[in-house]
Amino acid sequence: MRNKRGKFTRVPAEVPVQSLTPLDITCGSTKCESKLHCFSLKKSSIKKFGKKGVCRECGTDLIDWNRLHKRDLKDVKFIFSQMKTELIRHVFWHTDIDDQARDEAVKEGMEKLEIRVRKVLKSKVGKHNSFWDGRQTPMGNGDIINYAQHATATCCRKCIEIWHNIPPEDELTEEQLEFFKELVLLYAKDRIPNLLEN
Repeated sequence: MRNKRGKFTRVPAEVPVQSLTPLDITCGSTKCESKLHCFSLKKSSIKKFGKKGVCRECGTDLIDWNRLHKRDLKDVKFIFSQMKTELIRHVFWHTDIDDQARDEAVKEGMEKLEIRVRKVLKSKVGKHNSFWDGRQTPMGNGDIINYAQHATATCCRKCIEIWHNIPPEDELTEEQLEFFKELVLLYAKDRIPNLLEN
């Protein structure tokens, strides 16, 4: 399951999807036989399959990138349905939220969470940091925002480039930060239905 650099690639067929946790996968993990892929903009995918934005492992072309890249909150059901076809996003949409993350989010409530989400996004992904990129968002670790960032592809600038069509070198605008904040909050409301406005 791990490549030479210690990162996961294809998850073996005998490993059931429902048993995977965030610690079992990376952004590059695939499980194509379960229709869970890893979409890539890399030149190697273009060379291998003749097209960018397809699964890096099998070449599956599922994503309507033009529609997705409009970043329209009115289309959020479609956005989330597209993201759930990527293995890492699927796992973060379906894995259990740990008790600490759930309890802290409920205690904090939506109003305080909203303020904190904006600050976290601005500090973690607002500007590109090539040294830190890909490591700035822990895989869960007691915070609903971490889960949400991985589920909504707002966890690092590489994922933001692929899923939201914003080049890594561009500082995020207020409008983009607002869009990402809403995605994170919609994920939190979906996964923790008893989050209260307070």
